[in-house]
Amino acid sequence: MNKIWLILVFTWIIIASTYLAIKISIDTIPPLLMSGIRYTISGLMLFFIFKIYSLEIFDRKRKQTEHIETSTNQRKKKPDLLQIISFRKQWKDAIIIGICLIVLGQGLLAYGEQYLSSDITALLFSTVPIWVVLIGKFYYSLKINKHTLLGIIAGSIGLVILIYPSFEAMLFGDQTYTTNNENNFLGISILLIAAISWGIGSLYSHKADLPSNILISTGMMLFVGGLFLLGIGMIIEFNKLDVSKFSTSSILSLIYLIIIGTTGWLGFFWILRNTTATLANTFAYVSPVIAVFLGWIILDENINLRIIVATIVIIIGVILIVNKNKIVLTKKK
Repeated sequence: MNKIWLILVFTWIIIASTYLAIKISIDTIPPLLMSGIRYTISGLMLFFIFKIYSLEIFDRKRKQTEHIETSTNQRKKKPDLLQIISFRKQWKDAIIIGICLIVLGQGLLAYGEQYLSSDITALLFSTVPIWVVLIGKFYYSLKINKHTLLGIIAGSIGLVILIYPSFEAMLFGDQTYTTNNENNFLGISILLIAAISWGIGSLYSHKADLPSNILISTGMMLFVGGLFLLGIGMIIEFNKLDVSKFSTSSILSLIYLIIIGTTGWLGFFWILRNTTATLANTFAYVSPVIAVFLGWIILDENINLRIIVATIVIIIGVILIVNKNKIVLTKKK
C-alpha cells in the first residue's frame, strides 16, 4: 500500500508540474511543435528503455526469481521491437488513442495555454471526468446515480464561475471587453475541446487492444501522437519557428516535460493497471489544486476569490463523480 500511495502522490505532483512546464516552454517555442517534439522523443525514449529492460540489465528482481521456475518454457517471451511494428490492430488502436489523448487532448491543452494561466488551464482540464460521464451516458450504457448527477451540476457551476467574466464581455459586448478577454475566451474554448477529446480517448482505451507491457503501450501512444503533432505544427506554426529565439527556460522546460513528464504518464497507467480506475483518476481533481499554487509560487500568477471559489466547486463536483461512479462500458447496439 505504501508503494501505491508513493507512486500516486508522485503522479499527482508530476502532472500538476507539467501545466507549469508547458506554460514556460511555449513562451518561446510554438505550442504544437513543442508538443510534437515532446511526445515523439518521449515515445522513442520508452522504446529504448523497453529494449534495455528486455536485455535484463536493470531487472535484478526477475533474475533472482527465475531459478525458482520449474521450466523455462513456462516463461512468457517478451515481444521484440521488430515484432511490435507488425502489430497492426494494436497500432490502429494506439493511433486512435494517440489522436484523442495526445493530439487533441494534450496538443490543444498546450495550444490553449498560451492564452491562459497555468492554474486556469489545470482547472479547465480537471473537468475531464464530467465529460467522460456525459459521453459515456449517451454512447455507452452508463448509469448516472445521484452522486454523479450532483457532481456534474457542481462541476458545471464551478466552470461557469471560472469563465463567466470573459464570456459575459464577449457575449454582451461590454465596453471593457479587450483583446485579452477575447484571447481568454478562445483559450477556454480550446481547453474544453481538449478535455472532451481526452474523455473520448479515455473511454475508447477501455476496449483498446494494446500491448500488455506498459512501456510499449505508452510509448506507442506518445510516439504516434507526437508525429501527428509535428506534422500539424509544421503546417500551422512553421512561419513562427525561430530557434534563435528559444529561451533557456523554455528549452529546460521542454527537457523536463520529455524526461520527468513521461514518468507521470507511466505512473498514471501503472496505477490504472494495478489498482482501480477511481484511484488512478484522482489526478483530475488533485493536480489542478497543486498547479494553482505552483503557478502562484513560481510564476506569480494571480489567485483571486473567484478562482478560489471555482476551484472548490469544481473539485467537489469531480470528487463526487470519480468516487461515486463505477464505469462499466457496454456499447449500445
